[in-house]
Amino acid sequence: MSESPEQQQPGAEEPRGQVISLEAISRKYLGALQRRHDLLAYEVASIQSVDAEKYEYFSRLARIMPVQQIHADHARIQQQMRGKVTVQALNDLLGLAAGCLDETHFLLTLIANKAAVESGSEEANRKVSETQEAFVRAALQDKFDQLEKSFGIMCELEDGIISLAFGLRIMMGRGGVVAPEDLGDDGELAFEFKSVQQINPPKGAPEGTKPELRLADTRRSFRAGDTIEFSNSELMGLSVTIASFFHSLFRSVDDFGRRKLGQGAPAPAAE
Repeated sequence: MSESPEQQQPGAEEPRGQVISLEAISRKYLGALQRRHDLLAYEVASIQSVDAEKYEYFSRLARIMPVQQIHADHARIQQQMRGKVTVQALNDLLGLAAGCLDETHFLLTLIANKAAVESGSEEANRKVSETQEAFVRAALQDKFDQLEKSFGIMCELEDGIISLAFGLRIMMGRGGVVAPEDLGDDGELAFEFKSVQQINPPKGAPEGTKPELRLADTRRSFRAGDTIEFSNSELMGLSVTIASFFHSLFRSVDDFGRRKLGQGAPAPAAE
């Protein structure tokens, strides 16, 4: 059974002679992101579709319950399921983001050390492997810092990704309740999303002119005592945010490859 992108640790045990390319990384992670988007859409639709009658029907389908006296009503379970779906989606999507950072770091390291790696130097390959292993173990914020320090890679949505990771820790550790120590200098805990906005044609535009779709920045903030909850559109916008992050990262990696190799960013074969 093959590993998911979240489980793989690139660079530690790459098969000898395997070519690592930006195209392959892009295809892998955008494909995984689409699959997670589809699953999230189904989960959100399911929560919205199950009414109290259906919930009670399946609750009593086995004829008895473990402890019927504490059986939760539909509203409570719906809220709990929404929180569970949000936590799982955030965890999966941030896992994809971290995995993508790991693989692009490996590619960048190979590009930066292309001549030494292709010479077959054991010392060069050892250093590449050790550098990659350290990066994989690093915290998310440290990954961003290392990409900037080592390769000059600035991730456009770094703050948004970090804030989502911070929000996930609050949801897992405190049930999503925001504490005073979670707030920024402005007294808020803010999350940044990418959303798609439809710009309708102006008056007088030629007949048949289609609306224009644009990516836009949106912001959601919470104060101390609030519980972190996202709307349906914000939940579905999580995958749009991660996709935008991927595309920005891939552009930066491609630019680095072109500067170093005079072409795109396919790397030498991993030894």
